[in-house]
Amino acid sequence: MKKILLSLFFCMSILFSKHVSLDSFLKNNNTVILIINPKNGEIIEANEFAAKFYGVSLSKLESLNIKDINAFSKEQVQEEMQKAKEENRNYFIFKHKVANEKIEKVEVYSFPIVYKNQELLFSIINKYKDKYAVEYFNENLEEQVKLQTAQIKESKQNITNIFLACLVLLIIWVLILIYFLKQKKLLTIKLQNMNKELHETNERFELAMDTTKDGLWDWDIKTDEVIFSKTWKEMLGFKEDELENCFESWASRVHKDDFPKAEKDLHEHLNGVTEYYENIHRMRHKDGHWVWILDRGKTVFDENNKPIRMIGFHTDISSQKEAEKKIEEQKDEFEKIFSNSNDAIAIVDLDTNFLNFNDAYLLMTGYTKEELLQKSCLELTFEEDIEATEQALAEVFANGHIENFEKRCIVKGGKTLLSSMNIALMSDKKRLILTTRDITQVKNLQSQEKLASMGEMIGNIAHQWRQPLTVITTNASGVKLQKELDLLDDETFNKAMDSIISQSKYLSETIDDFRAYIKDDKQREETTIIYILNKTLSLNEASLKNNHIEVLTDFKSDLKVYGYKNELVQSFLNIINNATDAIKERLVSDTTRIILISTKKSKDGLSVEIKDNAGGIDKSILPRIFEPYFTTKHQSVGTGIGLSLSHDILVNHHKAQIDVMNEEFEHEGQKYKGAKFTIKFKKL
Repeated sequence: MKKILLSLFFCMSILFSKHVSLDSFLKNNNTVILIINPKNGEIIEANEFAAKFYGVSLSKLESLNIKDINAFSKEQVQEEMQKAKEENRNYFIFKHKVANEKIEKVEVYSFPIVYKNQELLFSIINKYKDKYAVEYFNENLEEQVKLQTAQIKESKQNITNIFLACLVLLIIWVLILIYFLKQKKLLTIKLQNMNKELHETNERFELAMDTTKDGLWDWDIKTDEVIFSKTWKEMLGFKEDELENCFESWASRVHKDDFPKAEKDLHEHLNGVTEYYENIHRMRHKDGHWVWILDRGKTVFDENNKPIRMIGFHTDISSQKEAEKKIEEQKDEFEKIFSNSNDAIAIVDLDTNFLNFNDAYLLMTGYTKEELLQKSCLELTFEEDIEATEQALAEVFANGHIENFEKRCIVKGGKTLLSSMNIALMSDKKRLILTTRDITQVKNLQSQEKLASMGEMIGNIAHQWRQPLTVITTNASGVKLQKELDLLDDETFNKAMDSIISQSKYLSETIDDFRAYIKDDKQREETTIIYILNKTLSLNEASLKNNHIEVLTDFKSDLKVYGYKNELVQSFLNIINNATDAIKERLVSDTTRIILISTKKSKDGLSVEIKDNAGGIDKSILPRIFEPYFTTKHQSVGTGIGLSLSHDILVNHHKAQIDVMNEEFEHEGQKYKGAKFTIKFKKL
């Protein structure tokens, strides 16, 4: 009977969770009660009797995880759950830690409930075979059930009364609404008959104003009133109610240098000189900057040929004007680039003999103009790189150009430097233009970046090893102690040894992953994107856990690629570390911290997306994040080479494409914003 009452109470709690006072039940019950989140084991609430049982304060108990109390390992918990199922028990037998490190054997009764809009576990804990405590709890529970049942009946009666009152009000409201709807219908029919043609015209006009990307304006010349569309106002940074509907709202914002021409064009059209009004001028944005506007319009004249109304469009052509400005600027720059460029530029014949070069090329090689004119590019090439250089030249002759070709150059004095070259066949097909950069320092920084990454990784691995080593030590000492007490049986021994072997294998795999990462890739190999991603996450697992970052993967598709495994791992590692740094900087540790990694098929191959919930990248720096040495971090934290290195590895070494943007997304019902890196690989 008591068990039936217990089940009935919890069913009623679920069905009427809005009315049952669970807080009162916890407060007034002299049984150990815990409410637990089954997803992560956090103790959501407990009662004073539970705090007394475990020998800690109530606030301390509610800050713990069930794993902090349960002395069983994960495997022991699973074994007990299976055993309870086989014995058809409705409770579990665990060992719980209480005050003074004492271990108590307990019976745990758990029931699912919905509390504060969460699916939780309501757990009752009794000392093992403490029949008196169980009977006392059941007697107390029967009284609580009666009390809660009475409260539920009273609440249901109140709800019924409220429902009836609302129903009466609703009926009255519906009757009033029906009356007004009939009156509205009669009035609408009358107005439609009187203004049908005007209504249809205005409706089309309003639809056009709301849907077009251009800003529309409608000027009543007689009253000087101007109706500006929502888009027109937004183009200048204003909301709909922030601009007065008059001619002055336009005229006062036109740039003073552009206004005379705009006014002249407007008057010529109003006087019938031109069929249409059209003018390009600048207008002041709400935040102070200038917006280039293409303004067009046409006038409606009355029977006396006087202008009465003018309708027109505003188009924002700032980007076009900016492009034109850049083209003009680039034209001037291109005329000076050969002589003033910081990049070393040279022109050679098809046999790579030097014909011309800029000062930067002379500075890079250390030769004088006369000395360099007596040499060839191949002559300045490191002997072991000559064959690769000849192959690169063959590709230029076949395809017209090659980019980011790396080779070692021997400059004056026998010094060797590492260069990155873009080689293109000139229009006359008789000369080659070489754009060369000394990347020796960049390569050194890249090596330093990898060394720094490995140093951090070693620290992470050391932290990562603590738990497995603890498991090994615990098992070994446990077996030794049981052996000394003559309590060791074969089953216990085998389980302990299996656990030690499993943890040792995990440590060995960690070493293998790190060893594979630090060795230099000598040759390209066939691999898969998912393999690379898994290796990356394996190397970074400890860092992510230490920073309370959850990585969610959705690997729907895979793709074979031909490349350098370690370079690919390093490129993804840099992107994930960048996300980790952003999360650490912007999100406190007790908030949700997530990185989502997914793969999906694309038209040409595979797309990998890596995004976080750190809030995104400032728009002002977003276009520059792949630039070498560009960083917003302190010098002690980063060199600015990480994302640049990832870009170089993916784009130049593996012919992939990488883009970054800010994106809002939803996860488990919550909205987040963060940076999203998209890497697109092509099929082999």
